[in-house]
Amino acid sequence: MLDFSSKIQNAVQNRLSFVIYRKPNQNHINLLVNDRSGNNRFLLHSFDSSIESSISDAHPLSLPADEFNFDLPLPLQAAIPLNKINQHDYEKLIQSTIHKINHSDISKIVISRIHSVENQNYHLFRSFSRLLAHHPTALVYIWHEPEGETWMGATPELLLSHSAEGLKTVSLAGTKVPEAEWTPKEVEEQQIVTDFILDAMKTCPDVKFSRPQTIQAGRFQHLKTYISAGIPDKFDLKELLNKLHPTPAVCGLPKKDAFDFIIENETHDRGFYAGYIGIETQSSNEYFVNLRCARFFSDRINLFVGGGITADSRPENEWTETELKSGTIMKALSL
Repeated sequence: MLDFSSKIQNAVQNRLSFVIYRKPNQNHINLLVNDRSGNNRFLLHSFDSSIESSISDAHPLSLPADEFNFDLPLPLQAAIPLNKINQHDYEKLIQSTIHKINHSDISKIVISRIHSVENQNYHLFRSFSRLLAHHPTALVYIWHEPEGETWMGATPELLLSHSAEGLKTVSLAGTKVPEAEWTPKEVEEQQIVTDFILDAMKTCPDVKFSRPQTIQAGRFQHLKTYISAGIPDKFDLKELLNKLHPTPAVCGLPKKDAFDFIIENETHDRGFYAGYIGIETQSSNEYFVNLRCARFFSDRINLFVGGGITADSRPENEWTETELKSGTIMKALSL
């Protein structure tokens, strides 16, 4: 059997799809090279649920994260045309979003944009190593399809964990830098997400949840509530995922109304951004919201950023927040 290094080199040389990832708070990384076995799946599910791609490997390999040191170029596709949105137009969109909220039953809409930069021959494996070091509490991954898409991200948000021990999830929303204070806007934004999740899990036994806690994710802080539950007698994992996705943290509430507004008004296709990542094995299934991520092309890098809009939002603050969020990937890029 190939060792970790040989398996990566073989995948690159033979143009095979692969994914490398590290779970939150773990010190080893995992490698899956697609053998189409259906075992040990890592999947990407799009925001609009129209696309789901997966990489499966019957014989995944692990390696201590501090031993990951590879220097291999990856073939990337050329950038697709992009409708860029500047600060003025983005703030106009935020203002029209606030107007929609004030004149409808919608309480929150998440608006995103793409921060696009030139790919200056950045080294993806070195950038991945930096993400590992900068974000120890996040799911960090690099997904590569030679004839398809290449993504990298460091997401702090668990969507759902399913194992013999039961169900676990979190309500994660609200964003600030450490030197700022929480405002009613962020507190309301996070409570909206918590209420939504609790409603989706109302048929589950023994539901428990914590008080909101301030947690660090890179240079940002978020409000986080831990939620757990038992497994119902008649349990359908896919049905619960469909109830949860997309959560108000990436879409809004009511979900359908917010979703429709996003599809009609955002100038880009989110693709896998704000969709979810799945890690499926024989013993457990874990799903994470795909945030703080970017899609890589040979000539461009598209960084996806966004923020939750409520009636109390200020357009100029929302632009600043998205600029700061783009730093998660930007600061990891390595020549």
